[in-house]
Amino acid sequence: MSNDLHLVKWARDAGLAQSCFRRHRIYDYRPGCVRYTFGHYPTRNPYYPTNADWEQLDRFCENGVEMIIVFEEWSDICGYFGKQPTEPINERGFRRFIAECHRRGLKVLPYVSPGYMDIHSPLYRPEWSRGAGHLVEVYQELDKLCPGSPGHRAQFFCTVERLMDSYDLDGFYLDCGLGLARPGCSNPNHDNHVHFAEISTEGQVDVDHLKDDVVKGNINEAFCALWNEFLCEIYVRVKVRGGIVVAHFGSDTPPPFQDRCWDYQLLGEGIGDVLASVEKTKYYDPYVIRFLDWSRLITDWERGDLTPHLDRVPGVLDLSMASSVPYMQFPWLQGGCWGEEEDQTSIPGVRWKQGWDHWTEWRKALQKAGRPFLTTGIVRDRYFEYLRIYRQMTKPNTIAYVEVRGAEGERFPLTEGARRVSVLVNDSLWVAIGHLGTEPQKVRVRSLQGDDEGEMVTLSPKTLTVLRYYDLRSLPEVIRFS
Repeated sequence: MSNDLHLVKWARDAGLAQSCFRRHRIYDYRPGCVRYTFGHYPTRNPYYPTNADWEQLDRFCENGVEMIIVFEEWSDICGYFGKQPTEPINERGFRRFIAECHRRGLKVLPYVSPGYMDIHSPLYRPEWSRGAGHLVEVYQELDKLCPGSPGHRAQFFCTVERLMDSYDLDGFYLDCGLGLARPGCSNPNHDNHVHFAEISTEGQVDVDHLKDDVVKGNINEAFCALWNEFLCEIYVRVKVRGGIVVAHFGSDTPPPFQDRCWDYQLLGEGIGDVLASVEKTKYYDPYVIRFLDWSRLITDWERGDLTPHLDRVPGVLDLSMASSVPYMQFPWLQGGCWGEEEDQTSIPGVRWKQGWDHWTEWRKALQKAGRPFLTTGIVRDRYFEYLRIYRQMTKPNTIAYVEVRGAEGERFPLTEGARRVSVLVNDSLWVAIGHLGTEPQKVRVRSLQGDDEGEMVTLSPKTLTVLRYYDLRSLPEVIRFS
């Protein structure tokens, strides 16, 4: 993990720290992350993992993945099996899955939500509610819970400790459900809520929780401070057990908190323009995990048509990597197994959302297409090519100079126009060049020190190119992903 001092000195002398908008030292960064579908939910038959799961875990391990986020299907989130929303439907199967992940050196972080609870769950208590209406999606009717409810706080903190201690988990994915666009509480029958300010939700208009623009100008400091205390309590319980927190606050919502209480922030749900999203969020603190929302990126969702155009996938992935890698916003990969096929909408007792629902239609469209993100290498194999290089670029003790606009001697292309360039220094000096334009560019690349004429390198449009300098006198290796 020793850095090459000659390369570190060159970066200092070239003034990279003064010509970039952020200098960041990497210590503990795990960019390889998979969102894992553990069977499906709702279901008649609780899922037990099979050889298909173990084969995927082997492939992840071999290609540099380090974290598995087990998505919400692992638990009885709506209480159809009479369990809590943080109890596994199949305890033996869940424990086996965790053990197999650990045997391969993979961290396991299950999905939980401190802000939402299905009103049909046996654990649900109306006195915990904010009285701010329900979020109805797919098969769920989720109430928005108050971060000042002592009952909700106590049960959730106990849940965090119970799950980590009983299942040997490595942390959590928090689908926070903050409701920042509609702050406050109007529960007339609460359990002695503590509010930092009395903000009633009565008369407020409900908003689309994926549209961050409605939050602008509406952030309430007292409501955010209350959530800050809740999330910090969760974070400290996870950290004293050596765990990791991945937090999802919204599609592109900037964290409005006084304290940082997460290790990674997930961005991208509901986003149909990755370039605009990266430009908006590049100032956020490291580390960001980018969720490539294929339901927006490869469909005609604006017209209500969620048919996936799979031929668009490679181009979208390459452009997304070109924009996100220079800002250390490496995306997660989707994986997992679906389990036994069944018509979920006809399961007795399941309450499916009436009317058109985006996520229901996306499920149907993926089912018709054969669930390509779970069953094929349409993203996976290309993703691994990027991850293998990116892990070397971001190993512990790397110094990252994000968005470099000037360097002495201009030995390589810099950030200009539609080009985004970041430099990362460890035992090599890496230049990550995201060419976001539509036409090829020819650029001259030279050694870091020397009188050579260099060579011309073509940057393909909407793709990432990486230069790897092994020393000061040699021309770099050119790594192309187009």
